[in-house]
Amino acid sequence: MNARLCLLACAVAQSLSFSAFADDSEIERIIVTGDFKSESIQELSASASLFSDVEIAARDAKNLDELLNQAANVNFTAGASRGRFVQVRGIGLRSQFVDPINPSVGMVIDGINYSGLGGAAMLFDIDQVEIYRGPQGTRFGADAMAGMIHMESADPTLAPSLKVKVGAGNYNAWDAGIAAATGFGEKSSVRASFYQNKSDGYVKNAYLGRDDTQNIDEQVGRIKLHSQLTENWRAEFVAHFMDIDNGYDAFTLDNSRISVADQPGKDTQESNAFGLSNIYTGFDFADIALNLTALDADMLYSFDEDWVCNDPQEPALCKAGLHPWGYSSIDSYERERQDHSAELRFTSKSGNWVGGLYYQSREVDLLRLYTWNDGDFTSNYDSDNLAIYGQVETPISDKTRLVTGLRIERNEGDYMDVHGVSETVDDTMVGAKVALEYQVVPRTMIYTSLSRGYKAGGINAEAIAKANDEGLSQDAEFFLNHRTFDPEYLWNAEFGVKGSSADQRLNVRITAFYMHRDNIQLKAWKTEDQQFAGYFDNGNSGENYGLEIEGEYAYSPRLTLSGSLGLLESEIDGFVTADGIDQTDRDQAQAPNYQYAINARFNITDALFVNVGMEGKDEYYFSNSHDSQAPHVNLLNASIGYQADYWDLNFWVRNALDEDTYTRGFEFGNNPVNEYATQTYVQYGEPRVAGVSFTYEL
Repeated sequence: MNARLCLLACAVAQSLSFSAFADDSEIERIIVTGDFKSESIQELSASASLFSDVEIAARDAKNLDELLNQAANVNFTAGASRGRFVQVRGIGLRSQFVDPINPSVGMVIDGINYSGLGGAAMLFDIDQVEIYRGPQGTRFGADAMAGMIHMESADPTLAPSLKVKVGAGNYNAWDAGIAAATGFGEKSSVRASFYQNKSDGYVKNAYLGRDDTQNIDEQVGRIKLHSQLTENWRAEFVAHFMDIDNGYDAFTLDNSRISVADQPGKDTQESNAFGLSNIYTGFDFADIALNLTALDADMLYSFDEDWVCNDPQEPALCKAGLHPWGYSSIDSYERERQDHSAELRFTSKSGNWVGGLYYQSREVDLLRLYTWNDGDFTSNYDSDNLAIYGQVETPISDKTRLVTGLRIERNEGDYMDVHGVSETVDDTMVGAKVALEYQVVPRTMIYTSLSRGYKAGGINAEAIAKANDEGLSQDAEFFLNHRTFDPEYLWNAEFGVKGSSADQRLNVRITAFYMHRDNIQLKAWKTEDQQFAGYFDNGNSGENYGLEIEGEYAYSPRLTLSGSLGLLESEIDGFVTADGIDQTDRDQAQAPNYQYAINARFNITDALFVNVGMEGKDEYYFSNSHDSQAPHVNLLNASIGYQADYWDLNFWVRNALDEDTYTRGFEFGNNPVNEYATQTYVQYGEPRVAGVSFTYEL
């Protein structure tokens, strides 16, 4: 199959190169920043998707999880109010409970590392979203073994500008935002924005008589300040303020959107983050940048564990809770996270090499309040990352360039909890990239690359707690033997073609890839009666390979087509779960064999337009611990809008046919009425949602 994928990519490169090409300056350049510099996405020797503010507005996407289905081989899970865990090419975390986590897919917003905080990815006043597939170890380090999401908010401008957005939709949804920028003096400018998004959510709680127990209530404020302090010294400051107060009431015993939970949970985040970049260009040999960031986040994630009520006055609604085998419990996780980072980077004047030092510290304090615990559970996890990196671009000929990069990173983590358990992990990891880029003709490039990403090892805090304190006592020895797990490494080989037709009507990006996961980290679960514990373990290996195609085609002056297609095969090798299930040769979790998105925009007049799109994905496994699957799904989206000089009006709908989609799934017994028989429980994604938005920009 790999050979067929490469032959297909080569054929596309050849067909594009046969055309006469216009001068490169005529191309509309879509700029990304993933490879240490700003360059066109058509010149980047990596597979990436980019979404502009125009594409975000067409879907009226308010958070990243409402956009991700448009990217090839990108999936996500919720298990919370938002899809905050992202998987790229089938690799990525799916949840977080007791254990400290090391993300496989990182997220950076305005240069600040939000990895593991996917709910913070609100899209108002975001200029573009970049999604990089495959290891980004040289550029981003341990948080980017499988990929990286980079978001950039709008920059300040010297000329005054204003943006106002208001919108409303079904489920009592509304949102409003304002952003303004201006210059002061001749060389300084500032931009500030504030946004509020609210919705009742898509779950009705019949016991409490409420339809907002899975509500959305999100606020974000951003400030950017740019100043050219001297001829050679530029300073850029950014501050983020977020207040997320969402509900969490997602699972039901009958797998419906009608909950009877008497103690619905919460999914909240209050955070402040700051970034400061100082760029000095006065030296002859290189430009120097010193980047400093800080993040302080308080988070609460809680849920009603039994999912039911226990009220004798409501015997019908509370049948399961009142059953003789019924139980009542809540689980709550309060986290305080503090990140600090410093990066010193040197970039040559010609831009052909870059090198730097990077340091990040992270401290996470956890308070778990759980009905079945004997007292509160508290833990502290401190980690430090120190890295040195470099990348060099070497011209081999006037059409060929060799890119070589290396990153060496040292990770140390110290864990302590209320039981007196103390564990330390320390790993030295090496990531690298070697890419050969060949410019076939001025507007067609082919590349081949080999990269190595890595992900630090960690601590199974929940397993340690189970072995030392609560429940699952017969498995204490098993958990004591799984106190820690080792780093994972990912080798990624790619062959890509990126080209544009001579008349600039067609842009195509194709990538064939093969990934080998060494010492693969897999999440598994151990269950006993109604108690369960999650833990990470290392399998022997895994492989992921496939094809990604993205492109745009201007069929006529009025009709533009765009789309993406991701094909993926994945496999686990040498992994047996704690319950004795041998998962060897099975597909990895969250890895559908295909994903697609097709969009058509038709300009009825110069101002009036219609967008219609289809997106879908194949069935996929929810977990590596069991074989329950999310079914395949196809969704229809549409919008109709009017664009004037300074304002636009957009009527939109997502999932227009109201198909059922699932964003999380578990397999265990939780219903006393059927004697706790094992079954699959699912969390639903968004149903049909529709609304209208108005935007004014000056």
